[in-house]
Amino acid sequence: MKIGILGLGGIGGFIGAPLAKHYKENSSEVEVVFICRGEIKTSIEAEGLKFTSGSKTEKIFPHLVSDDPKRIGKLDFLLVTTKSYSLVDAIKNYKECLANNSTIITLQNMVNAKELIESRTNTSFNILEGCIYVASNINSPGHVTHLGGPGKIFIGGKEKNKLYESFVSALVTAGVNIMFQKDIKPILWKKYLFVAPVAAVTTAYDVTFGELLENNSLQQILRNMMRELQKLALKKGITLTSNDIETSIDLLSKFPFQAKSSLQLDYENSNPGEKQYLVDYVIEVCKKEGIQCPVYNQTNKLIL
Repeated sequence: MKIGILGLGGIGGFIGAPLAKHYKENSSEVEVVFICRGEIKTSIEAEGLKFTSGSKTEKIFPHLVSDDPKRIGKLDFLLVTTKSYSLVDAIKNYKECLANNSTIITLQNMVNAKELIESRTNTSFNILEGCIYVASNINSPGHVTHLGGPGKIFIGGKEKNKLYESFVSALVTAGVNIMFQKDIKPILWKKYLFVAPVAAVTTAYDVTFGELLENNSLQQILRNMMRELQKLALKKGITLTSNDIETSIDLLSKFPFQAKSSLQLDYENSNPGEKQYLVDYVIEVCKKEGIQCPVYNQTNKLIL
């Protein structure tokens, strides 16, 4: 089985590190390819992927580091861990690596990844959507630090078959906490219920996760945004309960006090951000569905 990790940032590094380490050292059954370019590629080729978790930093080499589709060859599975705005272009760039029986797995902070891919590419491969709960950031090109969060991965959206079972088993064997769910949409929306409003509030008000938890006024804004998102999900056939909202708010406490959302970090560093997928998408689809979202609109004005 050949597995490609496309995008060696916080998420790609978090998944790729244990996967590459285990199969490079213990088995030839799985080949792991890190697909990256520029400074990240140069750094990993020379020194391996530096992965820090807690007080421990490891240097990990996969079977191959490349940005050349011809060197990479055909992949059985391609985990796309790029930012949402790079998803479609990333797949197009490596379409040569995908056969009809290849499977793409998306791990972006969005609920419409499959629809987006199918509308903008000529798909002849399988698509599984997924999400991950983790705080993991880039320290420098080729150096990823796991800050916190459970690190749980959910993928699915199709009937489970032997190929998918083998993939999940391969990751579990390497120490990756992953689970397959046939009906993935409710799980994606529950993750989105957390990540989209939290990203908006932390960015708009420039607060860390811990500071947000200590501020009752901002918590109320967050809760109201989640209620607006709850109404949108219902329009899409997904039921999000009041308990789901409280669980999402409580999840903030599972991250370090100083943790920041990826959108917030991108704004601080003047990097392209995922606002289009975390904030604009909600406002646009609410408008289309006739749903009022005044708190989302007000928060959006503070980000602009």
